[in-house]
Amino acid sequence: MNLGTSTSIRRRLTMVLLLISSVVLALAMAGFLVNDWFTLRTALFERLNAQASIIGSNSVAALAFQDRASANETLNILHSEESIAAARLFDVDGEHFASYQRGKDVLPEVLPLERSGFRDGQAFVVLPIERDSNRYGSILLVSDFSDWKKRQRLNLLTAGGLLVLSLIAAVLLANWLQRLVSMPIIELARTAREITEKQDYSLRAQRFTEDEIGRLVDDFNGMLKQIQVRDQELHTIQEQLENKVESRTEQLTMLTKQLEYQAYHDPLTGLANRTTFDNHLRMSIEQVDRYGGEIAVLFLDLDRFKVINDTLGHAVGDKLLIEVAQRFSECMRASDTLARLGGDEFAVLMQHLADSAGAADVAHKLSSVIAEPFAIDDHTLHLSTSIGICVYPLDGKSPEAILKNADTAMYCSKALGGNRFSFFSSDMNVRVERRMLLENKLRDAVQNNRFEVNFQPRCDTKSKAIVGVEALVRWTDPEEGVMSPAEFIPVAEECGMIAHIDEWVLERACLEVLDWYDGKSPEIKLAVNISPVQFTRKDLHLVIESILQRTGFPGSQLELEITENLFGADKPEIHQIFEKLVELNIEIGVDDFGTAYSSLSRLKQLPLNTLKIDQSFVRDLGKDVDDEAIVRTIIDMAHNLNLKVVAEGVANELQYRFVKANNCDMVQGYLFGRPAPGGDIKSLLAQAGRVPADRTGGRS
Repeated sequence: MNLGTSTSIRRRLTMVLLLISSVVLALAMAGFLVNDWFTLRTALFERLNAQASIIGSNSVAALAFQDRASANETLNILHSEESIAAARLFDVDGEHFASYQRGKDVLPEVLPLERSGFRDGQAFVVLPIERDSNRYGSILLVSDFSDWKKRQRLNLLTAGGLLVLSLIAAVLLANWLQRLVSMPIIELARTAREITEKQDYSLRAQRFTEDEIGRLVDDFNGMLKQIQVRDQELHTIQEQLENKVESRTEQLTMLTKQLEYQAYHDPLTGLANRTTFDNHLRMSIEQVDRYGGEIAVLFLDLDRFKVINDTLGHAVGDKLLIEVAQRFSECMRASDTLARLGGDEFAVLMQHLADSAGAADVAHKLSSVIAEPFAIDDHTLHLSTSIGICVYPLDGKSPEAILKNADTAMYCSKALGGNRFSFFSSDMNVRVERRMLLENKLRDAVQNNRFEVNFQPRCDTKSKAIVGVEALVRWTDPEEGVMSPAEFIPVAEECGMIAHIDEWVLERACLEVLDWYDGKSPEIKLAVNISPVQFTRKDLHLVIESILQRTGFPGSQLELEITENLFGADKPEIHQIFEKLVELNIEIGVDDFGTAYSSLSRLKQLPLNTLKIDQSFVRDLGKDVDDEAIVRTIIDMAHNLNLKVVAEGVANELQYRFVKANNCDMVQGYLFGRPAPGGDIKSLLAQAGRVPADRTGGRS
């Protein structure tokens, strides 16, 4: 096509538009036909596979009992399927068993090697006939292409007709579009000639469009305007300078206000900061000293926030703090001051306090609003808060003393398990000092690996043979001696040290058990407790997988024990972590079952393997009929859910006989062995011929 300079722009635009339209339409139609060809071909094979699967399922009995008549009757059902040309059943040895043919199509006597394809202009599929992991034979299904060819011809005719209609529409549209483009240019040329003839620079070209031609008209009119307003340029510049000075003054004023705001407010949450809170507290104390009355300070610290912040990142932690601040603000009166003192610490100043009950009401509201789940990004987070309350002038005589005592009361709330509030009392300082001392000792123990791992045997109820061991962490402080896990584990969870302890215990236990078996796969299960706070980590399965790879311990011989309160509520992210752990062949057990609330539906949904009955129910077996009923119910329920049951704390024959009589799977307790170093457990296994007896010392 010759689009030379002698051709008008209108004609060239029309020809270009037609060319582009034709090419695009042709490509679109071709794409449609090719896509439809592949779609119909895929649908044909999918239908063949579905029909073959149905016929194969119905032929299992005939093949299993060599009933050829029944097989032929099953194949004759295909007579109603016009698209099926032929079918043939082969037995498990690949020999012809039964067949069906609509016409004179020749069926292969030998089973094709391919699962699907074309042969002699026909499509075929081959499917194995299986049930309950047993193979009974194969089915060959053949289909002709008559319907497919009809559909292709119809599609081709439809596409051709649409192409012709589209080209006609393209001609009409191209003619209209070229007029839309060329008319503004012609009008601009006319205006230019008129300005040249009349020398009248006040004339302006009319703008018809918002495209490049419209901008060309604007540039043309702008050039005329510059000539016309040359004498006004100095005045315009002066106005611009004045506007800039005014704008800069406003910016400086806003910046000053912003700096002043930042000096007295927390930049993340927008709450009052420590400086503002101290000022308000000082002024409130002065008012109380002058006019009487009482004020209260509530010191709040978020329980386990550090774990969330360290695990999910500071971005999630910041969003969580903003949401917490918003919920706290909704509980405040206009006369109260809510401040963020730093990190996850907040404080409330309550003025005009009638009595201490008012402070308790506010503390209860704050605890309630934060107990509701937080939806942050893709995480559902659960928080609680520990609150300390101090009243002026009863609990201190200065702002510093009031804050310090409120902080002390908060630490006492945290030491009691968190998620509570406590009023300050004089004896609290001793408890706070104890907790701070314990935290410092625990940090030193973590840094210097002062922990040990003991193992308690877990035995088969009937044979009393050791089938597993539970790894238990032990800590001996140089000054205080043996420290109780019930005392230091909650502190480790609160201070974010539990992850290090859990991982150390798991790795150490894996190495010791492998050492008993000279590095070979253990014959017994290793059970290790994992803190619930660990399940806020999305990478928990990666951490455990890394430990298994480093130690060489098989995941199939590892059981992770979790506490029941981890899955009381529906937490989809917990389920995802469980699934990833199961992919490592790790079993999941529920420790201390019966001591907390849990949903039976969640027990059924989660991939659990074992329930461990808490020793508080086992302790009074044979003495307390209620405990006996509870234990029987737990065993029956667990077995109905296909879970194994471990009775914990079995210390005498009476308890053992009861759980054995009620079909408990495994037992654990002082009757079968106290927690002991790994060397002692290996000696027991060696005496029973379960491990080599020549290296009982091991790493222990």
